[in-house]
Amino acid sequence: MSLYWEEAGKEKEPTVILVHGAGASAATWTLQLGGLSRHCHVVALELNGHGRSQDKDNSAVADSYLGDIDQVVSMFHTPILGGHSMGGALTQLYALRHPEKLSGIILVGTGARLKVSPVVFELLDTNFEGYIEALGDFMFHQSATKELIESSQQEARKCPKHIIRRDFELCDHFDIMDRVSEIMIPTLIIVGNDDVMTPLKFSNYLHGRIKNSKLRTIKSAGHMVMLEQPLKINSAIRNWIESTI
Repeated sequence: MSLYWEEAGKEKEPTVILVHGAGASAATWTLQLGGLSRHCHVVALELNGHGRSQDKDNSAVADSYLGDIDQVVSMFHTPILGGHSMGGALTQLYALRHPEKLSGIILVGTGARLKVSPVVFELLDTNFEGYIEALGDFMFHQSATKELIESSQQEARKCPKHIIRRDFELCDHFDIMDRVSEIMIPTLIIVGNDDVMTPLKFSNYLHGRIKNSKLRTIKSAGHMVMLEQPLKINSAIRNWIESTI
């Protein structure tokens, strides 16, 4: 199976592997590939069935995605693994399974549990354009530009509906609230102050239970914080790596 990822920066620098969220692609991390590449070796992975990665068509979706992550992690010596939303859920699961393979994790706009509103599944099944429009309403801070929202919506249209649905089903079943305290490796938690998809309380829960964690809240940002406030998130990641890893 062909797995796709994008890279930027020099391999002699700390490697940061980034995993996108539900129905997304490496485009999620475009501004990190450029913004962090002077200080880090950045790898933006596309999970199977997303972007340019072939679909495994595997019913064990979480294990399938974790296998993709392991394939890339194993190419490097104790990289940092980061993920947004669903990617953050997968990052937590991977850190619980393979802490010895990582030097740290970055959790962006995620939680220890990710229940999905039934409205999301209803829109996916009956009104896909309604789902796309809802992304603009719920994913971004009110200060986000029309161009940013429309480009993100266009990117979302590229992902097949059945892939988006299986991603949200994975999120809906994800719950490690009773295990997240077992994560012991250094952890950076980032959340937009106005994230309505994974609110601040989700990140506060993670921070309160992961002993070796730091929490950074980003003002004027919603769920897509890495696109809305790239300078702030890149600075937070860079400073954390320099002070912690």
